[in-house]
Amino acid sequence: MKVMGNLDWRHPLVRARVAVAAPLQKALAGAGAWRALTPEELETVQADEIPVAGDREAQRRLVYKTPRPEYLDVENLIYTPKGLALDDGKYTARFSIRPPSTAEIIKTPKHAPSKTLPCGTVVECETPYTYGDWVGDYVLSLVTQDNLIEPLLLPEFLAQKSYAIRDVEALGIDYVIVKEPVLIENARVLRKRIPSYYWGPEEVGAYRKRFHVTPPPAKPGSLLYLGRFDTVSEAAQRVYPSAEVARIVESLGGKVFDTRKASPAIFNELAPQMETVIADQGSAVFGVMHSQTKNLIELAEDDWWHNANLFIANGAGVRNYAVIHIYNKTEADLRARIEGHLRDFGAI
Repeated sequence: MKVMGNLDWRHPLVRARVAVAAPLQKALAGAGAWRALTPEELETVQADEIPVAGDREAQRRLVYKTPRPEYLDVENLIYTPKGLALDDGKYTARFSIRPPSTAEIIKTPKHAPSKTLPCGTVVECETPYTYGDWVGDYVLSLVTQDNLIEPLLLPEFLAQKSYAIRDVEALGIDYVIVKEPVLIENARVLRKRIPSYYWGPEEVGAYRKRFHVTPPPAKPGSLLYLGRFDTVSEAAQRVYPSAEVARIVESLGGKVFDTRKASPAIFNELAPQMETVIADQGSAVFGVMHSQTKNLIELAEDDWWHNANLFIANGAGVRNYAVIHIYNKTEADLRARIEGHLRDFGAI
């Protein structure tokens, strides 16, 4: 569990910290110490509904009530190794990779950086902590816009994640790693234009186009389990009955894949075996963007689920989606639930 950084909101200490920090940050914004996003920028409205079987209800897509522009151009923007942006000496959320913490606001640097770039692009995000965040937020801006001015400024903490460099290079984007604060004389900011990760067919199509993904037909009747096993999460640590589910899937004639070995290239290879996917909740489900998956069953902890996978899967063409909560379930319970959904989907 992390109290700082990416928050496991299930923990009482985390909830207490947020309860204290949120009004303090609001007060600091009101006092002009930093620039938060406005309520008008954050307001959302419901759009289409995506059906879900099993232990979760149908989910409504959210969109910003006031559409955001693709990008903003800013002069003399200071950008830090943490991905925070200072405009006119103040941290500014709409130009940053995440909102600043209370401590960061209080300790806002006052001196000018020694390094200067004439131009470059930064990306507005919300939660840049995990691979799911990286694809769902950051990569989304890179693949859905053609307005990037090179180089892309990649915060040092992101550059330390192998998948970030891999993906930026796969997109053919010239980048620099920000290891110290830098003044960008003419900065382009790619705005975050959808709430959370409410992807749809347009976003999945852009991902496939830019990464040159052409999903092959899946073998009829194929079944693949994406198991986390002992994966160490970049966010809240979760434990799944991976060994039990692997036995169930193998008994049904399916294949098992350990998602600790996952990569876009691997999912290109696995795609023909992915007509039906069973997966532990996590960003490995994004692999369906590389396949023509029809059915998906997601296994989730009862109190930790995010609908990002649902919307990305729906955008990728998945027709049937179910969620199974795993707490207090025996292997026999899991088998009954899995086989029940597979029958409902016409997969067995």
